[in-house]
Amino acid sequence: MVNMFFTKNKLYTNKIFNSLLIAICLILILVGKLDLVALRNLSSFLTDFLSPISSFVNKPALELENVINDVKSATFLRNENLKLKSENRRLKILESKLTNSESELIELKKLLNFKFDKNKIIFTGRVLNISGGTFAKTMVVNGGSVDGIKKGQPVISSLGLVGSIINVGPSSSRVLLTIDLNSMVPSYLTQSGWPAIAQGENGKLLKLRFLSSEANPILGEIIETSGHGGIFPSGLTIGKIISVTNGKYFVQPLPNPQRLRFVSILSNSNESQIKNYSGFAPLQEKEDTINLKGFNKFSN
Repeated sequence: MVNMFFTKNKLYTNKIFNSLLIAICLILILVGKLDLVALRNLSSFLTDFLSPISSFVNKPALELENVINDVKSATFLRNENLKLKSENRRLKILESKLTNSESELIELKKLLNFKFDKNKIIFTGRVLNISGGTFAKTMVVNGGSVDGIKKGQPVISSLGLVGSIINVGPSSSRVLLTIDLNSMVPSYLTQSGWPAIAQGENGKLLKLRFLSSEANPILGEIIETSGHGGIFPSGLTIGKIISVTNGKYFVQPLPNPQRLRFVSILSNSNESQIKNYSGFAPLQEKEDTINLKGFNKFSN
Protein backbone atom coordinates (compact mmCIF):
# COMPACT_ATOMS: atom_id res chain seq x y z
CA MET A 1 0.00 0.00 0.00
CA VAL A 2 2.76 2.39 0.90
CA ASN A 3 4.63 1.69 -2.33
CA MET A 4 1.54 2.31 -4.37
CA PHE A 5 1.01 5.66 -2.59
CA PHE A 6 4.54 6.89 -3.32
CA THR A 7 4.30 5.70 -6.92
CA LYS A 8 1.08 7.65 -7.52
CA ASN A 9 2.54 10.76 -5.84
CA LYS A 10 5.63 10.61 -8.03
CA LEU A 11 3.54 10.32 -11.19
CA TYR A 12 1.48 13.31 -10.11
CA THR A 13 4.62 15.43 -9.50
CA ASN A 14 6.04 14.52 -12.89
CA LYS A 15 2.81 15.56 -14.58
CA ILE A 16 2.88 18.98 -12.88
CA PHE A 17 6.55 19.55 -13.79
CA ASN A 18 5.95 18.58 -17.40
CA SER A 19 2.94 20.89 -17.55
CA LEU A 20 5.07 23.81 -16.28
CA LEU A 21 7.74 23.14 -18.88
CA ILE A 22 5.15 23.09 -21.62
CA ALA A 23 3.66 26.37 -20.34
CA ILE A 24 7.08 28.05 -20.25
CA CYS A 25 7.82 26.91 -23.77
CA LEU A 26 4.50 28.28 -24.98
CA ILE A 27 5.19 31.62 -23.26
CA LEU A 28 8.61 31.82 -24.87
CA ILE A 29 7.10 31.05 -28.26
CA LEU A 30 4.51 33.79 -27.76
CA VAL A 31 7.15 36.29 -26.62
CA GLY A 32 9.21 35.50 -29.67
CA LYS A 33 6.19 36.21 -31.83
CA LEU A 34 5.44 39.58 -30.20
CA ASP A 35 6.51 42.85 -31.76
CA LEU A 36 10.07 43.71 -30.66
CA VAL A 37 9.40 47.45 -31.05
CA ALA A 38 6.75 47.27 -28.35
CA LEU A 39 9.18 45.56 -26.01
CA ARG A 40 11.77 48.20 -26.68
CA ASN A 41 9.27 50.95 -26.00
CA LEU A 42 8.27 49.24 -22.77
CA SER A 43 11.92 48.95 -21.76
CA SER A 44 12.51 52.64 -22.50
CA PHE A 45 9.42 53.60 -20.53
CA LEU A 46 10.49 51.56 -17.54
CA THR A 47 14.01 53.01 -17.72
CA ASP A 48 12.71 56.59 -17.85
CA PHE A 49 10.30 55.89 -15.04
CA LEU A 50 12.78 54.19 -12.76
CA SER A 51 15.81 56.48 -13.39
CA PRO A 52 14.63 59.39 -11.17
CA ILE A 53 13.71 56.95 -8.45
CA SER A 54 17.12 55.29 -8.70
CA SER A 55 18.88 58.67 -8.66
CA PHE A 56 16.88 59.79 -5.62
CA VAL A 57 17.64 56.56 -3.78
CA ASN A 58 21.36 56.64 -4.67
CA LYS A 59 21.90 60.37 -3.98
CA PRO A 60 22.41 60.05 -0.18
CA ALA A 61 24.88 57.25 -0.76
CA LEU A 62 26.79 59.35 -3.31
CA GLU A 63 26.80 62.37 -1.01
CA LEU A 64 28.06 60.24 1.86
CA GLU A 65 30.79 58.86 -0.36
CA ASN A 66 31.79 62.39 -1.39
CA VAL A 67 31.89 63.49 2.25
CA ILE A 68 34.09 60.53 3.13
CA ASN A 69 36.42 61.33 0.23
CA ASP A 70 36.56 64.99 1.28
CA VAL A 71 37.42 64.01 4.85
CA LYS A 72 40.14 61.70 3.60
CA SER A 73 41.50 64.45 1.34
CA ALA A 74 41.40 67.03 4.16
CA THR A 75 43.20 64.66 6.52
CA PHE A 76 45.82 63.93 3.88
CA LEU A 77 46.29 67.64 3.14
CA ARG A 78 46.53 68.45 6.86
CA ASN A 79 49.20 65.81 7.37
CA GLU A 80 51.07 67.06 4.32
CA ASN A 81 50.78 70.63 5.60
CA LEU A 82 52.21 69.62 8.98
CA LYS A 83 55.08 67.84 7.24
CA LEU A 84 55.77 70.89 5.07
CA LYS A 85 55.69 73.22 8.10
CA SER A 86 58.09 70.96 9.96
CA GLU A 87 60.38 70.80 6.94
CA ASN A 88 60.15 74.57 6.53
CA ARG A 89 61.17 75.13 10.16
CA ARG A 90 64.06 72.72 9.75
CA LEU A 91 65.20 74.48 6.58
CA LYS A 92 64.95 77.90 8.26
CA ILE A 93 67.10 76.69 11.15
CA LEU A 94 69.56 75.21 8.69
CA GLU A 95 69.56 78.43 6.66
CA SER A 96 70.19 80.46 9.82
CA LYS A 97 73.09 78.20 10.77
CA LEU A 98 74.54 78.38 7.26
CA THR A 99 74.18 82.17 7.19
CA ASN A 100 75.83 82.43 10.59
CA SER A 101 78.63 80.09 9.52
CA GLU A 102 79.09 82.02 6.28
CA SER A 103 79.34 85.36 8.09
CA GLU A 104 81.80 83.86 10.57
CA LEU A 105 83.86 82.45 7.70
CA ILE A 106 83.90 85.84 5.96
CA GLU A 107 84.97 87.58 9.17
CA LEU A 108 87.65 84.97 9.81
CA LYS A 109 88.96 85.29 6.25
CA LYS A 110 89.14 89.06 6.64
CA LEU A 111 91.02 88.62 9.90
CA LEU A 112 93.45 86.14 8.35
CA ASN A 113 93.97 88.44 5.35
CA PHE A 114 94.57 91.47 7.59
CA LYS A 115 97.64 93.32 6.33
CA PHE A 116 99.94 92.83 9.26
CA ASP A 117 103.05 90.91 10.12
CA LYS A 118 101.72 87.35 10.38
CA ASN A 119 104.71 86.38 12.52
CA LYS A 120 103.35 88.56 15.32
CA ILE A 121 99.96 86.83 15.41
CA ILE A 122 100.22 84.13 18.07
CA PHE A 123 96.55 83.20 18.39
CA THR A 124 93.26 83.66 16.55
CA GLY A 125 90.15 82.70 18.46
CA ARG A 126 86.48 83.22 19.10
CA VAL A 127 84.90 85.90 21.27
CA LEU A 128 83.07 84.18 24.12
CA ASN A 129 81.57 87.09 25.98
CA ILE A 130 81.36 90.88 25.81
CA SER A 131 80.76 92.87 28.97
CA GLY A 132 78.53 95.88 28.46
CA GLY A 133 78.58 97.14 32.03
CA THR A 134 78.66 100.79 33.01
CA PHE A 135 82.08 100.62 34.63
CA ALA A 136 83.88 98.05 32.50
CA LYS A 137 84.11 97.36 28.79
CA THR A 138 85.80 94.01 28.35
CA MET A 139 85.48 90.80 26.38
CA VAL A 140 86.55 87.20 26.90
CA VAL A 141 88.28 85.13 24.21
CA ASN A 142 88.75 81.36 24.11
CA GLY A 143 92.53 81.38 24.38
CA GLY A 144 94.76 81.41 27.43
CA SER A 145 98.22 80.75 28.74
CA VAL A 146 98.33 77.32 27.09
CA ASP A 147 98.06 79.14 23.74
CA GLY A 148 100.96 81.47 24.53
CA ILE A 149 98.81 84.46 25.44
CA LYS A 150 100.28 86.91 27.94
CA LYS A 151 99.09 89.99 29.76
CA GLY A 152 99.51 93.22 27.82
CA GLN A 153 99.39 91.74 24.33
CA PRO A 154 97.37 93.70 21.72
CA VAL A 155 94.11 92.30 20.37
CA ILE A 156 93.00 93.12 16.83
CA SER A 157 90.19 92.40 14.40
CA SER A 158 90.14 92.67 10.62
CA LEU A 159 89.33 96.40 11.00
CA GLY A 160 91.99 97.35 13.51
CA LEU A 161 92.76 97.56 17.22
CA VAL A 162 90.25 96.07 19.66
CA GLY A 163 92.10 96.32 22.96
CA SER A 164 94.72 94.53 25.05
CA ILE A 165 94.93 91.48 27.31
CA ILE A 166 94.52 92.32 31.01
CA ASN A 167 93.91 88.89 32.50
CA VAL A 168 95.04 85.44 31.37
CA GLY A 169 93.68 82.07 32.44
CA PRO A 170 94.65 78.60 31.26
CA SER A 171 92.05 78.49 28.47
CA SER A 172 90.53 81.99 28.33
CA SER A 173 91.64 85.60 28.54
CA ARG A 174 90.00 88.93 29.26
CA VAL A 175 90.48 91.86 26.92
CA LEU A 176 90.25 95.52 27.93
CA LEU A 177 88.48 97.23 25.03
CA THR A 178 89.66 100.56 23.65
CA ILE A 179 86.30 102.12 24.59
CA ASP A 180 86.88 101.41 28.29
CA LEU A 181 87.65 104.45 30.43
CA ASN A 182 90.87 102.81 31.64
CA SER A 183 92.17 102.31 28.11
CA MET A 184 94.67 104.86 26.80
CA VAL A 185 96.31 104.14 23.46
CA PRO A 186 99.23 106.19 22.06
CA SER A 187 98.09 107.30 18.63
CA TYR A 188 98.57 109.84 15.87
CA LEU A 189 96.52 111.60 13.22
CA THR A 190 97.27 109.97 9.89
CA GLN A 191 96.92 113.14 7.79
CA SER A 192 98.62 115.73 9.95
CA GLY A 193 100.88 113.41 11.95
CA TRP A 194 100.08 115.00 15.31
CA PRO A 195 100.39 112.61 18.29
CA ALA A 196 97.62 112.14 20.82
CA ILE A 197 96.19 109.68 23.31
CA ALA A 198 92.95 107.88 22.41
CA GLN A 199 91.10 107.24 25.65
CA GLY A 200 87.87 105.33 26.10
CA GLU A 201 84.73 106.96 27.44
CA ASN A 202 82.90 103.83 28.66
CA GLY A 203 80.50 104.42 25.81
CA LYS A 204 80.73 103.99 22.08
CA LEU A 205 83.39 106.65 21.42
CA LEU A 206 86.97 107.50 22.34
CA LYS A 207 88.30 110.95 23.14
CA LEU A 208 91.59 112.40 21.92
CA ARG A 209 93.64 113.70 24.82
CA PHE A 210 96.96 115.53 25.03
CA LEU A 211 96.54 116.82 21.50
CA SER A 212 98.59 119.91 20.66
CA SER A 213 96.68 123.16 20.40
CA GLU A 214 98.37 123.67 17.04
CA ALA A 215 96.75 120.52 15.65
CA ASN A 216 93.69 120.98 13.51
CA PRO A 217 92.11 117.55 12.96
CA ILE A 218 89.39 117.19 10.36
CA LEU A 219 86.23 115.12 10.56
CA GLY A 220 86.72 111.67 9.10
CA GLU A 221 90.48 111.66 9.75
CA ILE A 222 91.79 108.19 10.61
CA ILE A 223 93.55 107.61 13.92
CA GLU A 224 96.21 104.90 14.15
CA THR A 225 98.49 103.56 16.87
CA SER A 226 101.82 105.34 17.06
CA GLY A 227 103.77 102.50 18.67
CA HIS A 228 105.03 104.65 21.55
CA GLY A 229 105.51 102.74 24.78
CA GLY A 230 106.01 99.40 23.10
CA ILE A 231 102.62 97.97 24.02
CA PHE A 232 100.80 98.50 20.74
CA PRO A 233 102.60 98.19 17.40
CA SER A 234 102.37 101.19 15.12
CA GLY A 235 99.98 101.37 12.20
CA LEU A 236 96.93 99.71 13.73
CA THR A 237 93.70 101.53 12.91
CA ILE A 238 91.87 102.78 15.99
CA GLY A 239 89.01 104.71 14.42
CA LYS A 240 88.06 107.99 12.79
CA ILE A 241 87.16 111.43 14.10
CA ILE A 242 83.40 111.94 13.88
CA SER A 243 82.64 114.94 16.10
CA VAL A 244 84.08 117.98 17.84
CA THR A 245 82.57 119.34 21.07
CA ASN A 246 84.07 122.33 22.91
CA GLY A 247 87.40 121.77 21.24
CA LYS A 248 87.45 118.07 22.14
CA TYR A 249 87.67 115.50 19.39
CA PHE A 250 85.80 112.22 19.58
CA VAL A 251 86.73 109.08 17.70
CA GLN A 252 84.49 106.25 16.59
CA PRO A 253 86.36 102.93 16.81
CA LEU A 254 86.19 101.05 13.53
CA PRO A 255 85.99 97.59 15.11
CA ASN A 256 82.54 97.38 16.70
CA PRO A 257 83.03 95.14 19.78
CA GLN A 258 79.38 94.08 19.82
CA ARG A 259 79.70 92.57 16.36
CA LEU A 260 83.04 90.82 16.77
CA ARG A 261 83.19 87.05 16.61
CA PHE A 262 86.87 86.43 16.04
CA VAL A 263 89.98 88.30 17.14
CA SER A 264 93.72 87.81 16.91
CA ILE A 265 96.24 88.31 19.69
CA LEU A 266 99.62 89.76 18.75
CA SER A 267 102.96 89.12 20.35
CA ASN A 268 104.73 92.06 21.89
CA SER A 269 108.34 92.74 21.00
CA ASN A 270 108.94 94.71 24.19
CA GLU A 271 108.25 91.97 26.73
CA SER A 272 110.15 93.73 29.52
CA GLN A 273 107.67 96.61 29.59
CA ILE A 274 104.53 94.52 29.91
CA LYS A 275 105.46 92.37 32.89
CA ASN A 276 103.69 94.76 35.25
CA TYR A 277 100.97 95.73 32.79
CA SER A 278 97.59 96.11 34.51
CA GLY A 279 95.57 97.55 31.65
CA PHE A 280 94.79 100.75 33.56
CA ALA A 281 95.66 104.19 32.30
CA PRO A 282 98.25 106.32 34.11
CA LEU A 283 97.04 109.35 36.00
CA GLN A 284 97.54 112.68 34.23
CA GLU A 285 97.83 116.04 35.90
CA LYS A 286 96.28 118.21 33.21
CA GLU A 287 94.17 117.26 30.25
CA ASP A 288 95.02 120.23 28.05
CA THR A 289 98.79 119.79 28.10
CA ILE A 290 101.04 117.55 26.08
CA ASN A 291 102.46 114.94 28.38
CA LEU A 292 104.92 112.61 26.69
CA LYS A 293 104.42 110.14 29.50
CA GLY A 294 101.00 109.56 28.04
CA PHE A 295 102.65 107.80 25.14
CA ASN A 296 104.25 105.31 27.46
CA LYS A 297 102.17 103.93 30.29
CA PHE A 298 105.28 102.57 31.96
CA SER A 299 107.52 105.64 31.86
CA ASN A 300 108.65 107.03 35.17
